[in-house]
Amino acid sequence: MDTCKSESLLNEKRIKVTRQRVTVLDLIISKDSSFCANDLFDELKGKMDLVTIYRNLQILCGEGILREVMNKSGRQYFEFSSVQNPAHPHFYCNLCQKIFCMKSKNNYSVPKKNNPDDSFIIQETVLQYSGICPECRV
Repeated sequence: MDTCKSESLLNEKRIKVTRQRVTVLDLIISKDSSFCANDLFDELKGKMDLVTIYRNLQILCGEGILREVMNKSGRQYFEFSSVQNPAHPHFYCNLCQKIFCMKSKNNYSVPKKNNPDDSFIIQETVLQYSGICPECRV
């Protein structure tokens, strides 16, 4: 994922390039797992307030640069959305409440055509497993 450049990605999506946005996006691109706003806040060590982080996450998610990862903990989690990181299932640990990516060779996508019932407009497909992770199992 390190092949992406924040400024060119923002320009491509016609999102105003700001110092904060580039900082947030650089940090996101460097990640290899899902994250929440508090994770970014902790890693930025006070360089940016939580409201600014949330605002930028909303913008990036709205433009398809990020996708939201569903979970049971009530926190909003995200992950970088790119060719290198296609949609995939996730595992939620009921004990530690961590979310794990379950990489697959299958490309999970939202069906656009051949919709079994044309009255539905499918906008998102979510596949998530839950149980106990290997760390908590011990």
